[in-house]
Amino acid sequence: MKVESIGLETLPKISELSLNRTEDNAVSFSERMNRIDENISALAKGEEIELHTLLIEMEKAKLTLEYSVAMRDKLIDVYKEITRMQV
Repeated sequence: MKVESIGLETLPKISELSLNRTEDNAVSFSERMNRIDENISALAKGEEIELHTLLIEMEKAKLTLEYSVAMRDKLIDVYKEITRMQV
């Protein structure tokens, strides 16, 4: 596998990259969990809550957590690999 170097012209492009896609999708995990807790509390009080919307929000929170854990695991693996490299 050939590894090419990164030129100076690509560095500004790399610094502009962001993991957040859009403002609508940039909801933190804790904010998502707070909304789910509020909806569950409202449902328990007898308020009319759309169950499918609540279930979709719960699934989004689950996927967000799984994605975060997977990213953490990959970053740890990369760090360990880098520390094992001989210079």
